[in-house]
Amino acid sequence: MTMKSMIMAAIAVLASGHAAAQQIQEVAPGVHSGDSLTMLVDSLQQEMRSLKSSNQELEEDSRNRRIWNDRAKYFNIAYVNQSLTQKDINGTWRSNLGVALTSGRTYYLHKKPILGMIKFGIDWSYFDINFAKYEDKFGFFGGDVYDSSQDGGNYYDPGDYGTSGGDDGTGVETEDMYQAEIGMSIGPSVTINPVDELKASLYFRVTPTMSMLYAAEEFSTSYGTFFSFGGAVAWKAISLGIEGRWGNVKYDSMFDLSELEDIEDSGDIDLSGDEPSAKWKVGSMRFYISLRF
Repeated sequence: MTMKSMIMAAIAVLASGHAAAQQIQEVAPGVHSGDSLTMLVDSLQQEMRSLKSSNQELEEDSRNRRIWNDRAKYFNIAYVNQSLTQKDINGTWRSNLGVALTSGRTYYLHKKPILGMIKFGIDWSYFDINFAKYEDKFGFFGGDVYDSSQDGGNYYDPGDYGTSGGDDGTGVETEDMYQAEIGMSIGPSVTINPVDELKASLYFRVTPTMSMLYAAEEFSTSYGTFFSFGGAVAWKAISLGIEGRWGNVKYDSMFDLSELEDIEDSGDIDLSGDEPSAKWKVGSMRFYISLRF
């Protein structure tokens, strides 16, 4: 309720003052006019306090709706820096391109903020889509075998070891690899609103995921459970955030044991025990901009 509305309501009460005084005289003829005036003033003060309290409640409800309820949904666009590690060889692929899209809603667990500024909730992302592109630096999916002794077996330098889809004369041929995941995530979150419409949040999510890998004209799918921990700072509808994400997948159809045996002597692979597990470890860092609505 605005101040103008409060004034109009007070005028209405004063306008009814004469009628109220007459009613007091009719009900209690022995009451003096001074007493009736005092009773009228007390009634007016009570009405004003009631109007002020109602106005404060309306303003608080409007603020909570603007800051919390109207900003519960989110849509994130992220740049992804991702790694893919095959556990049976001494090597890690690093993405040279990565993007992600996430959309969902925060369901707050209580109506009023704790201490006027803190809310706990459950984040439910309706979809979480992640894409990354790599180069096959090890010749794992075709081409020549990578010699891990040249750089420790963990990183790829296109200037030293070849270019995508070809051989630059050094004896190493690379292939493009494409990885994509789609899933739905859920997890707890805490949000703090220290001042005005500034908010900061932390969250942890679990994401059951269908993962896909395409390399050397082969396609494999796998189920994986991913975990993520992140935080964001928001001003009104715009927020910036960072998120770490990790999980394990299994691409069985990508393995050709006869080819792995050919490079066992290099020391990168040991086939003396069980057969390769085909397990891959995925880790990524996301930097995103988010729309809250």
